Amino acid sequence: MVKIGFKPSMGVDALTDNPIEQFKAILNLTHAARDAGFHSLWDGQHYFAPGRVHWEAVPTLARLIPEAKGMEVGTCVFLLPLHHPVIVAEQIAILDLLSEGKFIFGIALGYRDREFNGFGVERKKRVSRFEESISLIKRLWTEDNISFAGKNFRFNNLTTGTRPLQKPAPPIWIAAHADPAVERAARLGDSLIMNPHASIQTLERQLEVYRAALAKHGKPFPREISIRKDIFIARDRKTAWDEARQSTPKRIQNAIKEQQAAQLPESDGFGEENLDEFLKTRAIIGDPDDCVEQMITYQQRLYVNHFIFRIAATTLRDGLDRIELIGRTVIGQLNKS
Repeated sequence: MVKIGFKPSMGVDALTDNPIEQFKAILNLTHAARDAGFHSLWDGQHYFAPGRVHWEAVPTLARLIPEAKGMEVGTCVFLLPLHHPVIVAEQIAILDLLSEGKFIFGIALGYRDREFNGFGVERKKRVSRFEESISLIKRLWTEDNISFAGKNFRFNNLTTGTRPLQKPAPPIWIAAHADPAVERAARLGDSLIMNPHASIQTLERQLEVYRAALAKHGKPFPREISIRKDIFIARDRKTAWDEARQSTPKRIQNAIKEQQAAQLPESDGFGEENLDEFLKTRAIIGDPDDCVEQMITYQQRLYVNHFIFRIAATTLRDGLDRIELIGRTVIGQLNKS
């Protein structure tokens, strides 16, 4: 089964700069995705971006869970090194309880200097904080009287009764850009969230890195592999491609400015292709039949069976129409294929 997920908070600043209206839009988009048969709902973390609201994952998802009946809910992604693992363990356990055991804990290292500076965390410690936090969170969910002395965290005889519904823990999916991060995801996580910015050729090569790391650690290939993707879908191919060509140059500039592109392997060539080639290898674009065909390609080449979409739209009505179109034409067709 192929699952379709949605991040309703991504891009709502393009609809309005009023935060109250933005959240109303998030609610409307969530309802539409639920009613259209989307399988999952996601929110993530970024901080200190000037001029816009970032809808922080924990409170936003807590509010959206009652609106997302029947859907899985997850973080895509939670920037784990920025936070203390004890409060994270409690927060994620509560989200799992609120979702009645349908929560997916998607996590990542983070890369933006201003976020590490803002939280007073040394960027060079992000890997050790990440690894210690995963270990501690799992222990807090399953053990009593925990004592720990690491490079970043230290405490004695700690127990929490705030534990997730899923036993022993919600699935931990790890997002990865560079090859070492892909290997780390295999070692520490339950599944991989593939990089939304890399070309399909880079992802294909990294899938082999992931497989080799799983084999090294004696772990099976996960039942679900996910990817976060931009989708430009319209009733006709020309409209979809016109919108993709118009909005993507700014997204490329932002990815370079925000250091996202710098996290990719040097061989990826992010931004070096002409625009149409860039789009063909990194986005899903076209009418419904085109989009289904491209998603099947990701299934066949990367074993992806859970797509997490940012849906391109310039108005709320347009976003609602695109969600309805995906539900009516893409979801059913994919699962007949």
